[in-house]
Amino acid sequence: MLIIFDVDGTLIGGEEYDWKSFNAAFTDITGKIFSVEFWKTLDEVTASAIVHEGLSELDIEERTRLEELVKNRCLENLKVERQRTPDEFFSTNETRELLEYLKDHHEYDIAIATGDWYDTIRYKLEVAGIDLERFIHATSSDAPIRSEIISIAAERSDRPLEDVVYVGDGTWDIRACRTLGIPFIGTGSRIEALESEGATWILPQIRKDPLLEILSEIQNGAR
Repeated sequence: MLIIFDVDGTLIGGEEYDWKSFNAAFTDITGKIFSVEFWKTLDEVTASAIVHEGLSELDIEERTRLEELVKNRCLENLKVERQRTPDEFFSTNETRELLEYLKDHHEYDIAIATGDWYDTIRYKLEVAGIDLERFIHATSSDAPIRSEIISIAAERSDRPLEDVVYVGDGTWDIRACRTLGIPFIGTGSRIEALESEGATWILPQIRKDPLLEILSEIQNGAR
């Protein structure tokens, strides 16, 4: 079984500061502000997709150029936020211990698939005490669509999608899993929204024993 983890809101905290850094970066570089209506109509919630949709009137070359500038500014903003609030972008001891446990047990393979860019997610994981390079990973720098990002992580792990379970915290995560036909385990601060979206398995906090129980259910065919 390959367990693929989302990052923001799943393995680490600090989403409030993450979105603040992202939104400010987009406005600083483009002069545009995301409207409430924009978020309501957004199909893909990944860094790359959001930037490109927000600049949809421009050609692909210009959108790609501006995306790189937004990404770099976002990373700068994250570092400033980290200095202001050192406890943000944290991971719990239980989360780090769980990753080590899964990595050491051959029954499971693990990977990371995130809608954030490579540079920004690497930084946030680093300050949270998790080395991204120790894990097979795919990010929004690889593809703008979340289901594609998950698929890339599986391919890089040399595992078919039939072996994949995804752990995430967003309704966009469960929709991507539904597209791929893979089991989804919901966690984080939006449990009610995940249940409303049809999540079967819920893990309010990332802990080893409850996760292993859910994985056992999935392995036994209770999909």
